[in-house]
Amino acid sequence: MKALITAAGRGVRSGLDGKLRKEMLPVYDMRDGRLVLRPMLDVIITRFHSMGIDDIAVVLEPSDDQTHSYISREFPEVMVLHQEKQKGFGDAVLAGMEFIDDERFALNAGDGILLDEKTQSDCIRQKTTGNILTVRRVKNPENYGTARIDREGSQLVVREVVEKSANPPSDYALCAFYILEPGIFTHLAGDVSENVELTPAINSMIREGTPTFAKVVKHDDWVSVGRVDDYVRVLSETLGRSRGNVN
Repeated sequence: MKALITAAGRGVRSGLDGKLRKEMLPVYDMRDGRLVLRPMLDVIITRFHSMGIDDIAVVLEPSDDQTHSYISREFPEVMVLHQEKQKGFGDAVLAGMEFIDDERFALNAGDGILLDEKTQSDCIRQKTTGNILTVRRVKNPENYGTARIDREGSQLVVREVVEKSANPPSDYALCAFYILEPGIFTHLAGDVSENVELTPAINSMIREGTPTFAKVVKHDDWVSVGRVDDYVRVLSETLGRSRGNVN
């Protein structure tokens, strides 16, 4: 399996001004039994490596020389791709189409990480076809992409996903870690809007019959530095989980 990491945002909502990108904000991690601070992007890449994924590409904004330099120095095996224009999360994913080719792949936004390593590993190792979406319950679902889910035996089947809506179908919010079939690129390429979102493309796949399943994680198991108010919580959560892993 390949992995694609989208890290082409400028970090405006994180309180950054472009000199430091949000994927380069440091978070806590354990390395060889030692507590360290590393950029969020570094932790995501290292996590993929630990789970057996070595074929990784990161999508950057073309002028982001700092992040490009860090990847080249620390992870020379990782491919760097560019989102030429800021046209949304879905468009950043579309930049990875040739790299992914015709393979099922893992997708992780560069500003967040799933702290539940077992669920992430289970998603990566699951052999059945179809999309897998990680979700968590939230109090304000109108601020997120959300999923309508039905239980069928031991599986949670996703019937619909909706981008931010005043009338969300549930309180299950999408986390930005996915396992996706390569057919997603056909739907993204067909979106001619100025801001290309991933959620509508996933919903189109569901409507055409692509099996799509949900994995529910605890609310605090997804952390993101996408907004300035979230960063303190991210540091606290990653510090606590990292210490817990060494105990």
